[in-house]
Amino acid sequence: MDTKLDQMAKAWGEKNKVEVKVEHININDIPARRAAAIQAKTGPDLIWDSQNWGTLFKDALVDITDVMTEANNANGGWYKWTDQFTKADGKYVTVPHGFSGGTFIYRADWFKQNGVTVPKTYDDFTKAAETMKKAGKPFGQAVGHSFGDPPGFWYPYLWAYGGKEVEQDGKTVAINTKETIGAIERAVDMYKRGFVDAGLAWDDSANNRSYLAEEIACTENGSSIYFVAGRDAAKGDERAKRVRENSDHFAKPAGPNGASILAGGYYTGIMNYSKNVNAGKDFLRYMLSAENYLEWLGSGSGYLQGLAPKYADQPIFKTDPKMKPFVDNLTQAEAKWLGSPGPLSAAAFRVYNNYTIVDMFAKAISGELKPDAAAKWAEDQLKNVYK
Repeated sequence: MDTKLDQMAKAWGEKNKVEVKVEHININDIPARRAAAIQAKTGPDLIWDSQNWGTLFKDALVDITDVMTEANNANGGWYKWTDQFTKADGKYVTVPHGFSGGTFIYRADWFKQNGVTVPKTYDDFTKAAETMKKAGKPFGQAVGHSFGDPPGFWYPYLWAYGGKEVEQDGKTVAINTKETIGAIERAVDMYKRGFVDAGLAWDDSANNRSYLAEEIACTENGSSIYFVAGRDAAKGDERAKRVRENSDHFAKPAGPNGASILAGGYYTGIMNYSKNVNAGKDFLRYMLSAENYLEWLGSGSGYLQGLAPKYADQPIFKTDPKMKPFVDNLTQAEAKWLGSPGPLSAAAFRVYNNYTIVDMFAKAISGELKPDAAAKWAEDQLKNVYK
């Protein structure tokens, strides 16, 4: 997708006689680079980042409501929840580019050998994990400090059982409830019965390595495991070939409160120090036209899902059915953002960056705290944030 973006940027620049430079940097380096640019009032004209960075830095961004209105029309309307990430004070400050959702990759051959079917609920999920652990191939899930997989699993798990960190007003802490404690109790039981203990220290890459090494039977992840297996299989790696051929994906299971996904994605804004605002707007219009947006998404073979319902029909989800659960998450599960049901806020993002929700589960799973004490600990932490 980086290569395709470079090609499209070059083509647009040549056509419009504009010199375009696309800089690819590690996503974890963006916050510091962005802060320096804002302070110095010089740097990239457009910045691409994840989550609600645009709403947090709204005062440093250009109003691009005109671009978003045109993009809405071109793409048949974005998912409504993207407003939480693109809109501030009634105006649009970023545009959506894609969503990298997580599904569960699993070894279909091992499931079949052990009589395990794809789970539709978390109760079934726990039973499946227990069966596979007894067969020597447990499930694995990160409960460490990493920005992707741990929050992507544990926030929706909490919501599936009716837990929430804050009320709809976005201020009243609501984590310490019977629903949350019930979710923690079930998580402790699930981990003990069916998960590999090492997950307590895992980051976003550890479960990838474990799955590709055929140590675990299932883990929640983006499509990177599947793609890496395919890449390495093409180079003649027999293990990777076996992993790729025998793996499949399933969408989020449901709890008593249904199935949820952690809404997010990637968004681009134009910095208000830019001397090229009009060119920046035109470039965004070019990238977000239906034809070009689909071309760019297609270059990733489904790695990023389009943030408009129109793109649920991307060809990849038909030509490779193993990728379809990624778009099923978007169309079938309830998308909730950090701090739901309250508004997406700086406080909710701080809770996310502090890993409070992840740590609440980790402290109980590790045995450091009982479930009720873990909920009380989280409550104390959240009250320091939601003031």
